[in-house]
Amino acid sequence: MKNIVVKRLLAAGLVVLVLGGVVFAADKGGLFRGKDKMDKVITKMTMDEKISQMIIPAIRTWNEEKVTDLSAAPEVKAALQKHQYGGIILFGANITGNEQVTRLVYDLQENNKQITDVTNHIPYLMPIDEEGGIVIRLSAGTRMTGNMAIGATANAAANAEKTGDLLGEEIAAAGFNADYAPDIDVNNNPNNPVIGTRSFSDDPDKVAELGMAYAKGLSGHNIIATYKHFPGHGDTGTDSHIGLPSVEKTYEEISATELVPFKKAIEGGADMIMTAHITYPLIDEEVTYGDGVTKGYYPATMSKKMIQDILRTDLGFDGVVVTDALEMGAIATAGLVPGAENSVEYHVNIAEKVINAGVDILLLPVDITDAEKVAFYDDYIAGIAAKVKSGEISEKRIDESVKRILLMKEKYGIFRPDGDYGTPEDIEVKAAKSKEIIGSQAHHDAEMQMAREAITLIKNDGILPLSSDKKSIVVLARREDDKVAIGYALEDMKKKGYIGENTEVTLDFYFNSAADVKLNYTDEIKEKISTADVVICFSYASGSSALDKEDPQFIALHNALEDVHAGGGKYVLISENLPYDAAIYQEADGILLAYMGSGLGIDPTDRLNDTGSSAFNANIVAAIETAFGASSPQGKLPVNIPKVEKDSEGNLNFTSEFIYKRGEGISY
Repeated sequence: MKNIVVKRLLAAGLVVLVLGGVVFAADKGGLFRGKDKMDKVITKMTMDEKISQMIIPAIRTWNEEKVTDLSAAPEVKAALQKHQYGGIILFGANITGNEQVTRLVYDLQENNKQITDVTNHIPYLMPIDEEGGIVIRLSAGTRMTGNMAIGATANAAANAEKTGDLLGEEIAAAGFNADYAPDIDVNNNPNNPVIGTRSFSDDPDKVAELGMAYAKGLSGHNIIATYKHFPGHGDTGTDSHIGLPSVEKTYEEISATELVPFKKAIEGGADMIMTAHITYPLIDEEVTYGDGVTKGYYPATMSKKMIQDILRTDLGFDGVVVTDALEMGAIATAGLVPGAENSVEYHVNIAEKVINAGVDILLLPVDITDAEKVAFYDDYIAGIAAKVKSGEISEKRIDESVKRILLMKEKYGIFRPDGDYGTPEDIEVKAAKSKEIIGSQAHHDAEMQMAREAITLIKNDGILPLSSDKKSIVVLARREDDKVAIGYALEDMKKKGYIGENTEVTLDFYFNSAADVKLNYTDEIKEKISTADVVICFSYASGSSALDKEDPQFIALHNALEDVHAGGGKYVLISENLPYDAAIYQEADGILLAYMGSGLGIDPTDRLNDTGSSAFNANIVAAIETAFGASSPQGKLPVNIPKVEKDSEGNLNFTSEFIYKRGEGISY
């Protein structure tokens, strides 16, 4: 434990001295032991100020209008001045362009300065979910390849750090100071519907290495990294945004897998960790839910066993713990504590359990969307204060959290007890810089190179790379929007001579989202495929959906497989997202893995448009380049791909045997 404390102090840039087993740390303010200058700040704070500092709300909309310009939303400005919140989180609804979001972040901090009757002005923690891959918020930024694609590259650690570096530069340019990334979940469940390609690998040591490298990249731009989702969301079959997942593992089992990346991150000086809304029945203690009858288990976010005993005591973490969003279904609609759904009483009772478990920041209990939600926060903060007054939550517990938050803010220059922040950068200069940096050509070039390194070939019966003398190629995409990026890549291959001048290329889609009948495998498509030399099919796997034999994707891709082979042609599968679908199409002649299916509706040439969406999908473009030989496959599987078999009822399931193993990959 002492070694961990020393490492954390050194990471904070302090001078450390150990005398007689007692740890002393020195900064410009001198030596301190156990207490520091923040104690004086906290002593002067009111209870409202302390509790507010532990809350981060969102402001996506006001009266159903998106909040993108604070000057146009005076009600939001007034609402945020009622309490000095610890921070504000922005989402895609708040962001339309680079200069716009930079001004919004700036205006939020300026509005915070206007709060009156506070003992100390404390700037916001401004976090953003900018993981890269399928989870991004900067619409005019650089998407990057996503974590699993990084894990597939030969230079994975360097690419992870580079990703953190580029994304860190972009979010810092906009004025954010924290990233809710990296995701260090170990994706060891192919049915996982929410983590998937957000994970680097199913190897916990590799996840730890790459997560820390990513965080190092962020730190170069003074961005606080947030390791998530403790104690691990990789082995779940339920999305905690919707329901309450449960992991049936012992403490010994998660210590060997899920906890490994968190342990190493803590030893490396992690500042902030986000919790998961997941129950662990084999580890935790049974409780009675809000109805007074139902027995169950609290999710880790509310569990003293998981946070205080395991994270704080066993793993030695004394940094900031932030919840995953408390508005998520696993918490908000699960009936875990007394109180009607959506009531202040229910949310205050949730907060009591969360705070007493050892958590510091209550992220997004509700969104501030109207006057009713403004009143909610008045009552919510008052309700938590009442629990402190009654002794249900100790003031010491509140002070511990506020101290951690303020120390982290001080470390990153967000808060100075003396109030001296120097001369602020002019907003016009800052906005102009953000436009140059976010989504820059240099960043997109690095993204594209990384995508090419990630593409993995795991099966090739002599079909790849496709020769330019093919007479007929049918490309079967998922949705009509997918034609944008795929069409761009095909046209680029034609221009560069990888697709012959006499080759007929047909691009169509098999999923009709606008019709009652979702399957769009028409007679015309069937005829084209039956007479084609090659059909290239795109599959998107997420959770167990790829195993559903009634799904339009499953039907269309198997029909295409049967039809093209019946006509003597070849079948190439490009796995867009999770690579586990490779096991479902074993009769394919070639299988390429791209590891990301988002952003296909965005034109890759529209990269520098400040008000447009430049966060396109480099992975799919790289996969098409690889299929036609413009690039060679370099990637290696970062996860094991299990076999698929039918059960007694004819349903498909993943087995414990592997058809492709981690580290496999073919080149040409």
